[in-house]
Amino acid sequence: MSAPIQRALCPICHTDNRADAKFCQKCGNNIWLNDRYRIVRAIKEGGMGAVYEAMDDSGKRYALKALIDRFTDPAERADGIARFQEEASILRELQHPQIPRVYSDFLHGGRYYLAMDFIQGDDLEDLLRHQPNGRYDEATVIRWADQIADVLDYLHERRLIYRDVKPSNIMIERATGNVKVVDFGIAKLFQPNERGTLIGTPGYSPPEQYQGQATPQSDVFALGATLHHLLTGRDPRDEPPFSFPPVRKLVPSVSAQTERAIGRALEMELDKRWLSAAAFRAALPTEMAKRPRRPASTQPTVTLDPAVMAAQVAPVPQPQRARQPKPQPAPKAKPASPPAAPAPAAKPAKPFRWWIPLLVVVVAGSLIALGQPGVSDKITGLFGGDTSTTIPATLTTAPLTVQQYKKELTVTVPAGSDQDTIREAFMQAYTQAVTQEFGPTARINPNVPPTFEGGAPVQTSSDASGETYRVTVNGRISAPPR
Repeated sequence: MSAPIQRALCPICHTDNRADAKFCQKCGNNIWLNDRYRIVRAIKEGGMGAVYEAMDDSGKRYALKALIDRFTDPAERADGIARFQEEASILRELQHPQIPRVYSDFLHGGRYYLAMDFIQGDDLEDLLRHQPNGRYDEATVIRWADQIADVLDYLHERRLIYRDVKPSNIMIERATGNVKVVDFGIAKLFQPNERGTLIGTPGYSPPEQYQGQATPQSDVFALGATLHHLLTGRDPRDEPPFSFPPVRKLVPSVSAQTERAIGRALEMELDKRWLSAAAFRAALPTEMAKRPRRPASTQPTVTLDPAVMAAQVAPVPQPQRARQPKPQPAPKAKPASPPAAPAPAAKPAKPFRWWIPLLVVVVAGSLIALGQPGVSDKITGLFGGDTSTTIPATLTTAPLTVQQYKKELTVTVPAGSDQDTIREAFMQAYTQAVTQEFGPTARINPNVPPTFEGGAPVQTSSDASGETYRVTVNGRISAPPR
């Protein structure tokens, strides 16, 4: 359990208040944000934003990112708010060990807030200032590069471009030394040939980004510039644009393989650069990282019925070789014999290999979905829902489609219930509404939890039977088309 809240900091006037205070003793501002969070300290403040450390009543720590409305131009205000809300929308749908999880976003006291994982660590820009010679050794940098490239590859698979890879947006956890990529305020969907606003950081951004164009290869360039900085201590913001001397010219101890990989990432022309973050990652000596790669699938476990799956894939030839990390040799005790003819699914001649039907389903689904937008949502829709659900016994049932479902709900809970109890009641009511309207095959996407529209639920009544709340719940579901 985390330590109890010792104080509550007012984000408006920065006055320390008692931990149990609801309003600031100096300016009167409500310091119980969204009826859940109390700010403990300011981490960073400046410009139009701030980051705070906060806690809830259970002692759990959060990072609260705030957008401070200091805009004077209405158009700039609308753009800033839109970008902040877009960041919240993007982060709610991302699930990766190197990306902080977002729990909620809300408006409080004229400021927009994001509540996300609190990272106990420091960003690389701060760490570099205290590093001897202002640089890091190759093995450490390659380990971080392996993780950052994995994040970029994950984003690019979802047609998202990060657009601002740089040391200050990369945090290192103190306990593990692992990377956390933060600040998704300028990430955007990749739309080829579309010009956008010139956004990025001079020194790290590639030439095409200065022209309002960005592709996944733009992130490759920025990662190359970041790695060059970490290895050499040479800050590209202090140098002529796009000038990156060979790494080994500045630090001869770096391997030739790393120098070549970074040099190609920093090519001015797109067709000479690495085509993807995955390709850049593969070119680095990642054996230095000694870290397992991200699994190919992060979907929840699905209970498979062997008889059903065998019947479904019986007409499909079995693969000659399974993709195992270490193939098992055939038992030497058994004499060689010609392959047996495929046995009927009801009476398998060999022990059932669960991975064969799963592999066929995954490959077939991937081939069908190739090149279509929203692929990850469709796959999640296929495998989503409760992890104890068995795949239906037939593939002839109506296909499920991914769709938004919004429903205004009212629930009654015991008097004095906490926020978690109220939310759980709404989630149960939402699940029942989905089943009633779409049938028993409908599922709620477990990777994109439903959200409350317009903030926290509103209490409508309170009596001896309990407290009644109302709110509109909006979520993403997989259900038969209406």
